[in-house]
Amino acid sequence: DLDEDGNTSVTVPDVKYGTWSDATGFQRAPIRMPTFDEQVCAHGDHLLAAVRQHAADLPFALTDRYECWLLGDRDGLPLALIASACSTEECVDTATPRWTPGQICMAESAPARELFRHVAELAGAQPRARWFERHDDASGSALGTTADDMRLPAQYFPRLLVDRRALDAHQRELLDILWQWQSPSLLQLPGLSDEERRRFEAAACRHAVRLAEQLPLYPRVLDHRAITAALVEARLRSAVPAATTPARTAASLSPDYVEIPD
Repeated sequence: DLDEDGNTSVTVPDVKYGTWSDATGFQRAPIRMPTFDEQVCAHGDHLLAAVRQHAADLPFALTDRYECWLLGDRDGLPLALIASACSTEECVDTATPRWTPGQICMAESAPARELFRHVAELAGAQPRARWFERHDDASGSALGTTADDMRLPAQYFPRLLVDRRALDAHQRELLDILWQWQSPSLLQLPGLSDEERRRFEAAACRHAVRLAEQLPLYPRVLDHRAITAALVEARLRSAVPAATTPARTAASLSPDYVEIPD
């Protein structure tokens, strides 16, 4: 219902297009790749129209029930989530599947870079990925098969995107550090326990600007006092230009996954 041509699909560009709020309006992000700017603008304008139309509906329920999982080399079970989709038409296989914690995270965090290498090793020399449709009971059926053994119970799908059970003690420490960095995004997940949500809220308050950007997507907040303090910090930080570093320059890109178009 976004245009007269009946095009209701919305593409989320890997390159950050800008920021928008009801109070401040739209601010275009720095142009990082001029060659693809026309394409980014086309997707960005359509996305901006969708954001303006549905902002009042936030937070909305997650609908991307199709998930692409990197599989462990030893057991062939879901190891790390690498993509999700809302329809089977969007379920596209990649020639060499890989999991990444995101470009900015990799630039800022040495533990994230190390964990990236460990997960790649656990996936093996010839990594495999598989799309699953998740059901209401959190189980998942592998796409393209009808066999009962290709429906996995919920416990085989890591709730927090990477299978902690597949990691050794040192790798789990790296994952804990990654979760702290990703906490502003993880708080969007509706299935967190109160203990998990309180832990991630405390961690997210140390990333005040990203918390402020993603707060409208949180299904609920437990520690309102801490979140309010973080919002004040975010406003103060936004009022002072930050020093330019390679990692912060990357902030004009996606905080999670960034791939340069072919």
